[in-house]
Amino acid sequence: MPPPSLPPHHLDIIGAENSDRVPVLCLHGLFAGGWVFDHLRPLIAERGYPAAALSFRGHPPNPPSRKMGGHSITDYCLDACEAARVLDRPIVIGHSLGGLVALMLVGRNLARAAILVSPAPPRGISVLSPGVLARMAMYLPALLLSRAFLPFASHLDALVLNRVPEADRAELRSRFVADSGKAARQAALGIFTVPPRAIRAPMLVVGAEHDRFIPLTVARRVAQMYSAPLHVAQGHGHFLFAEPGWEREAKVMLDWIDDLPRVMRDASAEVGRRPLRTNSTVG
Repeated sequence: MPPPSLPPHHLDIIGAENSDRVPVLCLHGLFAGGWVFDHLRPLIAERGYPAAALSFRGHPPNPPSRKMGGHSITDYCLDACEAARVLDRPIVIGHSLGGLVALMLVGRNLARAAILVSPAPPRGISVLSPGVLARMAMYLPALLLSRAFLPFASHLDALVLNRVPEADRAELRSRFVADSGKAARQAALGIFTVPPRAIRAPMLVVGAEHDRFIPLTVARRVAQMYSAPLHVAQGHGHFLFAEPGWEREAKVMLDWIDDLPRVMRDASAEVGRRPLRTNSTVG
């Protein structure tokens, strides 16, 4: 499929030449950008899928936004909806806040399947771990007043980059940008409802054993809520795709994508085997 001529915001695609397979759209989390998937996307393209990464508004390489502090999760979801329409219902891989946005795309029937990696959860599942709560007070003005903010380096190291080698952390921190206090508040409060009945596409949830930002317990509850399989990335933390051994976890995800035709055939067959429900009664 040819790359779109007018991408929404910054939508970077590789591997689209001479490919007729469903694209894979990657969505990043707070403070980051499409660069999070720079190492993953070539592996996706090697499997034959066009690999796209969206950078939400205000996130590099998009120009800075003077309204960054007031951007909402809905705004980021609208960016992703536009990209999903351009790509004609792609498979979506969402990390952290991008995992919640990916879930919202599935709920709107704009994605054929989704992998939620350490996802921010929907309403009904708390994401506030003890480590986050202990450091949250100093960010309350930004959260409550919808100002842009960037966590301190020590907090990023402790919660997000704890399984990234120390020698690699400074370079990653240099790429993080101040993000929306409003979006962070909404994620912390879990204000978005995605009813399980709205999910009609296959999903895989990936949680990390040593994730201190969005704990494994959150990923487990998301998987349970949507009756989705859970894969636990043993030995990993929140910033999975920059951690040693990430390729092993990526293979699990890509194998799952390759297996989607069988999964969908089995699901269709199961629907066909269900007894027809009627409102009539037999007296």
